[in-house]
This record gives sequence, C-alpha cells and structure tokens, in this order.
Amino acid sequence: MIELTDVVRQYRIGGEEVRALDGVSLRIESGQFVSVVGPSGAGKSTLLHILGALDSPDSGSVRFQGQEIANLGDDAQSQFRRHSVGFVFQFFNLLPTMSAWENVAIPQLLDGRRLRQVKPKALELLEKVGLGNRADHRPSELSGGQMQRVAVARALMMDPPLILADEPTGNLDSKTGAAILELLAAIAHQDGDRAIVMVTHSDAAAAVTDRVLTLTDGRLGADRLLVAEELSA
Repeated sequence: MIELTDVVRQYRIGGEEVRALDGVSLRIESGQFVSVVGPSGAGKSTLLHILGALDSPDSGSVRFQGQEIANLGDDAQSQFRRHSVGFVFQFFNLLPTMSAWENVAIPQLLDGRRLRQVKPKALELLEKVGLGNRADHRPSELSGGQMQRVAVARALMMDPPLILADEPTGNLDSKTGAAILELLAAIAHQDGDRAIVMVTHSDAAAAVTDRVLTLTDGRLGADRLLVAEELSA
C-alpha cells in the first residue's frame, strides 16, 4: 500500500541539524496492523506525519498505492489526508458541543455534505465500534474508552485505506486500552484492504499488532513480523 525509500527529514534546533528520519525505507501492506516503537525523539511522530502527508521529507520517496506523495502541494496534501487517511489521537480530539454521531460525521461535513445526508453512515459506524446506544451523547457523557471508539469511527468515516493512530491507548487504563487495540486489529483484519499504523510507547500494545517497527535516532532497526513468529513457535 505505502512504500518509503531512503526518506530523510531533518530539522534545525538551535544551530544544529537533527535528522528525525535518517534514510528510512519500508513497505506497509494492506491488512496489516503495524506498531512503531522506540525511545522519545527516535522519529516516531515524524514518521507518522510523513505517512499522513502532514509533513514532507527533505529527500527520498513516499509512494501511496503507486503514486508519489512526497512533495505534494498544500491543496493536494489536504485532499490526500481527507480522503485517504484516518487519524486517531491520544486525547480523542472530539468537539465537546457535538454528539457522538455528529463528531463521527465531521470528515464528511468538511467535504461539503450535510448532516442529514451523512447521519445514517455515522450511526452505522458507531454500531460497528460498539457505541450504537451512545449516538446522541456528548463527549462529556462518555468514558475515555467510549470517546476513543467515537474517534475510531470518525477515522473510518471517509473509508480511508490507511489509519494512523498516535498513542491511541496512552490516555486509557489497561483494560480499556486492550479493548481499543482489539477493535483496531479487527478493523485492519476484517476489512482486508486497510492498513493501520500505530505509534506507541507501550510494549504490551505493540505485542498485539502484526508487525513491530523499531526506530532509534531516526533509523529503522528491528522489523518484526509477529504473526510469522507465532506460526513458527
């Protein structure tokens, strides 16, 4: 689905050049639930931003479904993010004055659709994530796990082939976090044509994914396919 080749992204901090990504090459396939781990400052968030066209590399290639996206203009990047990528954040990023289903509908509203047109799909997605009975509740009336389920449903609203999750369990207790990871895995595996890439500091969260990428000082180290390890065990 998406392939990075020799990707470099560097920033100037003070008078020093820091390479957040230093020649990263990798390929992510549809149907995979991939975690990215590593110490703080390793380049995990930068990698996520490159994958989601929130940032552009200084050099190297980023190909999405065969199309080069490394150096898209602002408008093209916006269109790519809106239609090809769903985002799930640690702190949910829900609008407090809107109901659960209205929060789920937001991506379609940004695309010019009306609420009444997109409500059926929003409700369907809430059912999919197990929140059909909370559709009219506002975020303040939901638990942390329920808010994250709303965020996952919102990420699916445009039916994107790629979902990027930034510490999706970081603000949840272990039991609730495990349920969210189970939901993300089901979405990746059941749909088959979708990939999920998750940045996490949690070894336990990474252990339930199909593949674990380790970043250190902007370089890709270990690349473990956990499914293959389980089959050979």
